[in-house]
Order: sequence, then structure tokens, then C-alpha cells
Amino acid sequence: MRRILAGALLFMLALPAHAEVPLSGGFTATAACPAYQSINRQTNPGAVMTEPGSSYDLIAGNKAAPTHFRIVIAGAQPAQRWVAVDCGTTDAVTVPATAPAAPPAYRGTQYILAVNWQPAFCETSPGKRECRNQREDSFEATHFTLHGLWPQPRGRAYCDVPERDRLASEFGEWHDLPDLRLSPGLRRDLDEAMPGSQSGLDRHEWTKHGTCYGASAEDYYTHALDLLLALNTSAVAELFAGNIGRRITLAQVRQAFDDAFGAGAGERVGMDCAPDGNRTIITELTIGLTGTITGPDDFAALIAAASPADSGCRSGMVDPVGLR
Repeated sequence: MRRILAGALLFMLALPAHAEVPLSGGFTATAACPAYQSINRQTNPGAVMTEPGSSYDLIAGNKAAPTHFRIVIAGAQPAQRWVAVDCGTTDAVTVPATAPAAPPAYRGTQYILAVNWQPAFCETSPGKRECRNQREDSFEATHFTLHGLWPQPRGRAYCDVPERDRLASEFGEWHDLPDLRLSPGLRRDLDEAMPGSQSGLDRHEWTKHGTCYGASAEDYYTHALDLLLALNTSAVAELFAGNIGRRITLAQVRQAFDDAFGAGAGERVGMDCAPDGNRTIITELTIGLTGTITGPDDFAALIAAASPADSGCRSGMVDPVGLR
């Protein structure tokens, strides 16, 4: 089994030491092993175990020389879980080594990726449909969720959008906007990663921002979810998931970005917070990006090419799921 994993491990040793590594391929379990939602806390909602002889889609390694692989276990909540590398075998990792990116033609920040910490967002908008039935074992309880991917500059919005759709978007009548024609698989993934789609957020974000992206809605949301995957399989997501109910600082968040995506990445990140009684809670991160988006592997280079960002919040609590 060590020989089977050797090729993948040698490849990943050439990557930055702290970055989690998006992978593709399969993982076949050779033993019944716990499938963790969080490696550090060893949480396992539903007491999910791998089944010997079963194969699973491979998503990521937890670092360059991985101790755990993130795999997809159908029927688990959430479906993406961490398992120890010695729990099974994997075929050849198909993520190629990437050549240094050419300098982007765009100067400055080309896109903003906005991600919510959904439990905190729901504290500020408890009447939203997606906030009424939060669960401790849901994706949004321990992962960032998608707010939007915003072409820059800030005023670039509603590109060639009919007046009636622009007004519906601006006045919050999002279910009156045209339905998005997405493939079934993308629709399923988007509904998990963007809980606000229950309130029509997916239609609003496409109408306001996606129409300026220069591609179809399918490509726009595919690229946005690729970026979210890179973030949710990184040390940044582990920082938040490992500090639920505790206060963290902007400095900690930016250091986690540096650890995961290279020195200086944290300078491209802003953090938004909101008052909630006697607490200040972190509601959103905004991440500057520049370049061509083709998949999760682009994330570090896209961040590095963007301009430094300001932040209005210096520290806040990582809110647990459920209204307080």
C-alpha cells in the first residue's frame, strides 16, 4: 500500500508545505475507518465509516505530504469527509504540476470572491428561508458558503440586463428573476454551497454580477464553486471550524491565508463583522483575485495577482450554527 501511495506523495512533496492540495482520482478503502468532518477536532457526524472495498471520489489532501484525504461519501451529511491515507489505496493523482502563471493582463483586482460564514449571516437575517432550519451537521455549520463572485470595478453590474430584471434584483424580488438553466450536478452542488439559493440569491447574483463575467451561468457558478472548494479545503476553513464559539483576529485569518496560499495572500483578504447583542460576529470574507479562473488549483496564483485589500473588522467571533 505504501508503494501505491508513493507516486502521489512524491508529487505533493514538491508543493508548498502548508497548502492543502486539490486532487482528482479515486480512493478505495481497505479498512473500516472513521470519516471525519474535521481532522483537528475528529468530529464525525453520523459516525460514518469507510466500507472496505468501496471506492470514493478523491477531492484533496490535507497538506503537501498528506496524512488524510478528503473524499466524497454518498449519503453522509456532510458528504465530504477526511480519512487517513493508510485506510486505503488511491490511483494516480491526475492533478498536473503547474507552470508559473504568466503575468496577468489585468492590473489591480479583477474579481472579488465573497464568502459567508452562514451561521453569522443568519443571526443578522433570521427571517430568511435558509436560516429557519439550520442543522449542526449541515455543510454550512463548518464551511464557508458562497455569496458571490463579483467582477470589478465595484460599479460593474447588471450588464445588458433588462430593466424589469434589474429592478426585481434591486428590490429583493429575486424569485421573479428568470430561473437559471444549470446542469443537475451543478444545481445540487450550488444548493449546498449557497444556502441563499432558497431565497433566490443564485438568481440575484447572476443577474447583478454574473452577467458581467463574460461566460454562461453554468461556467460562472462552476468557477465560483471551484474557488470555494479551494478555500474550504484549506487551513483557513480549518481555522474557522476549529474556533467555533471563539473569537479570532484578522491577523490570524490573514496568516492562515499565507500558510495555505503563499506569503502575501492574506493582504488580499477583507473581513466583515456585525454586532449581535454583546458580541461581534464574523459574517463574511472578501478575497481579491486577478487572472483566468480554470479550477481550484488557480486560487493561490489568482490571489497573488490581486491588489492588497482593506478590512473593516479586526476581530470577531466564529458563530455556531443556530440562532442565538
